Formats: sequence, structure tokens, C-alpha cells
Amino acid sequence: MNSSSLNSSFLRNGALLLLASLALLTPLLFFGLDYTDTGYSTAMAWLQAKHPAAALWDFNNFGSAFLAGFWFFTGAESLLAYRLQWELMIVATTLACYWLLSFFYGNHRAIALTLVPTMILAVFNSEEGLVAEYHNLPPFLCAVSAALFLRYFSRQHPDSPTKTSLLMLGSGITAAFMVFARLPMLLWCAAVYALLVFVYLRANKESAYKQDIISIAGFLMAGFLLGCGVCVGLLYARGFTLNGIIAASIKSMNAVNTFHEYANAHPELGYYPLLKSTAIRYAKILGVGSAGIVLAFVWRKVPFLALGSRLGNAVRIVLLAGFSVLIFAVVVVLADKSLGFHYGPITSLLLGAPLLVLGYIALTEWREMALEKQVLFGAAFAFFVLASLGGSGVWVSNFRHGVWLVFPIALLEAGRFTSKWLELRIVRDVLAVGAIVLGIALRIQMPYREQPTYRLNTWFQYPSLRGIASSEGRTRNAEELLKELQERGLQENDTLQAYPSMAMLYFVTKTIPWYKHPWIGQMWTVRKDLLQHEQSCAFPDKFPRFVVRAKFDPNTSVSLDANRPTIRFEAGYTPEKFFYGEYKYCHDCATYLDSLFLVQKQYAVVWENQGFVLFERPSDPKNPLPNARYHLSAK
Repeated sequence: MNSSSLNSSFLRNGALLLLASLALLTPLLFFGLDYTDTGYSTAMAWLQAKHPAAALWDFNNFGSAFLAGFWFFTGAESLLAYRLQWELMIVATTLACYWLLSFFYGNHRAIALTLVPTMILAVFNSEEGLVAEYHNLPPFLCAVSAALFLRYFSRQHPDSPTKTSLLMLGSGITAAFMVFARLPMLLWCAAVYALLVFVYLRANKESAYKQDIISIAGFLMAGFLLGCGVCVGLLYARGFTLNGIIAASIKSMNAVNTFHEYANAHPELGYYPLLKSTAIRYAKILGVGSAGIVLAFVWRKVPFLALGSRLGNAVRIVLLAGFSVLIFAVVVVLADKSLGFHYGPITSLLLGAPLLVLGYIALTEWREMALEKQVLFGAAFAFFVLASLGGSGVWVSNFRHGVWLVFPIALLEAGRFTSKWLELRIVRDVLAVGAIVLGIALRIQMPYREQPTYRLNTWFQYPSLRGIASSEGRTRNAEELLKELQERGLQENDTLQAYPSMAMLYFVTKTIPWYKHPWIGQMWTVRKDLLQHEQSCAFPDKFPRFVVRAKFDPNTSVSLDANRPTIRFEAGYTPEKFFYGEYKYCHDCATYLDSLFLVQKQYAVVWENQGFVLFERPSDPKNPLPNARYHLSAK
């Protein structure tokens, strides 16, 4: 096949993949509203763009929020406009992987087909909040950096030395932004240099790799340093000083995810520290994923299941249909039993089996495998391991963000691999069908902390939420609250307090969190902010005029944590223990301290509905006080 035919095939299938991605992702933008995680990421990004001095730094998603916040300079003001950034980012990730894999596989149609279930597995899940944040932005940047880096190792696309240098420079720059977005991704840079060392040791003495490797390493490092300089320049442009950047960076590097700190303090609840939980996750996905290898072994050893036989094809169709029905049944049962989104066994199979498939192929063919393919396999494994680091949870679902290379490569390799022991093409079919069916089932039945999608039939009218549909109860309650706040004089840039875990309200109303942390759910944040604010503020003019408290209702709940205080207090967690630090990372303590503040400062309930309670601060009747306003000069 000549070069023009290859280019035509590449462009045609790339265009089809682009259209398929847009068709699959666009409908997701309009449904569901999460006040907690999505609200936190959205509010953080908006604050970084509009009020950077009011935004939180010392947490593990500062960089992602900072970069994502530049989207608001396009004029995006609504949640729907902000979600468009997420869609474009996912489409770009998909196309970057398509471009990367085309260096090593000539069948562009097959690459495009494998990336459709890959994209669905990566993003069609209950944990995905449909905004750019610190789980999905680093994998996108990593995919771009990897594509620029790995192009050099494709014999199908020889480049001039100048073009290779520019590609490596671009790879390094992108890697710097990736590390800025989430610090643990620095390990990806280490993995890239480890691959370069491997190539240098593995290549023949006459190979061009021996001559180019130092130059490539140099341009990668130059690009990385240049990217770091750009990141620092952006921080300066947003008002940060050099001393502030250094101090806050040290703070950020020392910060540990509070979930894991909470896990360290409460092993009796079944939570484990980071290293132990990671080991358990890998054991789980590889253990369950071994079912795919067992299936491949049976398919190879049972004569009537031979590929191409009529009976074998019939059994294959029945197996895939039964697997699809099982997935729908499990998802529906989980939703009905309110068990959340930890549908672990199916997810574990879809994550573990591809790893085992690639591992088996690598072990079987390593000696005969071309150096370029070895580098690709190494990069895919590194991507999978590192893209899930630094997440806020310890569940298997975090691994989904690392499937962008492992999953499609496993499908592509399984289609051509032959062995006397395993028939991997049946595993390929199970993985592809499973990823598609699971994604569809989850988005129909279990959108993120919402009711099933078919019940999200009421559209918001408030400007920041226009174009978003939610359940009737949720929409009505939120619209009533927003109208009440508007009628009582709440304006943009006013100070507001919303708790617990209800950060979306800040973005929707364009107000500033009274606490530095927009998600009131971590004890350390509430205690620190309460002490600082009470010491520096003269009551009442510096306190927020309005405080919004979320209620818990199974049909209209807007907050993840709204029901936790009742549960924890009944379990024997007393306010005294909370306040004196025995349970310093418990969400309930944050809620308790905030409620205690309202009582001590004599806030009064002025309005409520089924979902919210609105408090207003007292004021001197002779000298009514306006809303507290946020001023950059005051910070």
C-alpha cells in the first residue's frame, strides 16, 4: 500500500472516530447535576480563573484546576459550556491515542474500532463528573506527550532530525504541564528516561538509536524545563509571587490525600492506606482478570469451540449475549439496592484481563519482538500504572483513567496472536462487548449521584444551569433556592457559605467560599478556617450574610454528606471527640463545627424547602450591613 493510500485510510478512519466520539459524548453533557465532586472541581477551576487569591492551593488537584480554569476566559459561564471543555479533552485524548497507535499498527480501521470501547470504558462510568479535573486531565496530557515521544520509535514514519527534535521538545513541554496538573505524574517522566536507557542497552551498536539517544534525552529535558518555566509564568500572570510559589509548592508536595489519612486513622472501617489499598486493587483486577485467561484456555482446548466452526460461533454469540444481560442485571440491582458505583467484579475483569493478555504476549514473543514494539508495550504498562496515581479514592475504578493504551493494544494484539495454549480472540470479544455494554448500562441507570437518566426530565432555567436536566425534585429545590437568594440580594462576588460538600453552589451563583476550601467536608479545613476567621474578623460584617445547609432526602439529595452527621452520631462519634481531634478527618466533625458556628453567631433560619435550609446572619437594626464582599486586596 502506497503512502497516499495510507494517509487516506488514516484520515478517513480518524474522521469516523471523531464523529463517533462526538456522537457518544455529546448527549452526556445535558444530564445530571452533582453538587459534590463535580461541584468541587468546577468551583476550584472557576476560582482559579476569576479569583485566584481566594482559591485553595495546598491540595493535590490545584494544578489541574488552574489549567482547566483558563477555559473560562473563552466566555464560558454555564455548567454546560464548561462541560464542553471535558468533551473536547476526551475527544483529543482519543485522537492522540489513534495517532500514536497508527505508528505501530497499519490497520487504521481496527485501531479506530478498538478506541471506541476504550473511550467508553474510560469515561462512561459513575465516577466521571463530566468536567476536566485531576483524574482525567493528566492522562490526556500524558497521551499527547507519549504520542510525540513514541513517534520516533516507528519505522513506518521516519522523520528528519529537526522534526524529531521538535517532537521531543513538544513532548517535554507537555510532560511539564502534566506534572503541574498532578505531581505523581513526574514518575511518567522517569519511566520515559528508563525506556531510553532500555533502548540504548538493547539496540545494536550500528543502530541510529545509539547515536540519537543523548540528543533525544536532551531535547526532552529542555522541553520539560521550558514547560516548567511557562507554568511558573502563568502563575506569575495570575498574581502569585516567587516566594508564594515556592512555599505553596512545598506545601503541595507534602500534602497527602485526606482520604488516605482518614484511612490510616480508621482501619476498622475497611479503609486502607495508599500502598496497601493499591496492592489490594491490583490483586483484585488481576485475580478477576484471570477469568479471561481461563476462558481463552478453554476455547483453545475444546475442539468444538474452534474459531470459524458453526457451533463455536453459536456458543460465542450466546456467551456474549449472556455476558451483556449479566452486566445490565448487576447494574440495575446495584442501583435498586443503593449500593453506589462499586460494581467491582465486572470492572476488574475489563481492567485485569487486558493487562494479562499483554503480559502473556510479551512473555511469549519478547525475544522475537521488535525493539519498537517492546518500547510501546513498556509505555502502555507505565501509562496504566501511573495515570491512576494521586486519585482521591482507593477503588478499582481509578484504574480506568489508565486504559487508553493497554486496552486498545490488547484488542489489537489479541486479534492476530496465535498460541497452542490460548485463544485470545474470544477475550477480545468479551472485553469489547463488556466495555460498551457496561458503559451504556451505567449511563442509563446510574449517572453520577443522580437518579436514572430516564428520570432526569426537568430542565433548569437558572442561567448557570440552563441546558442541564435533572430530576423534578432536585431541579425544583435548586431553582427555589436560587430564586430566593436572588430576591434577598445575593450578588456575584458576594461571600457565601454552603455545606456540607455542596461546592457547585459557588460556581452556579458566582460567589466566593467563606472558607478557603469550597468543599466543607474535611475536618482540618473547617477547624483551621474557623480559627483564622474568628481571630481576624470583627463580627458580624466580615462573616457571610447567607449560609446554605443541604438537607438529605433520598429523592432530592444534592449533597454526598448531608446525611452523615445523623449516622455518625448514632454510631457514638461525639462532638467532643470531633473537636479535640480524635476523628479529625471525619466529615461529620466539619458539619458539626459549622453548625456550632451558626448557633454561636446567632444565624437565623429565614427560608427552607425540601432540599435546603437558608440561614442569614444577624445585623444591627440601626445600621443594616450589606453582603460581605470579596476583595483581592484583603487576601
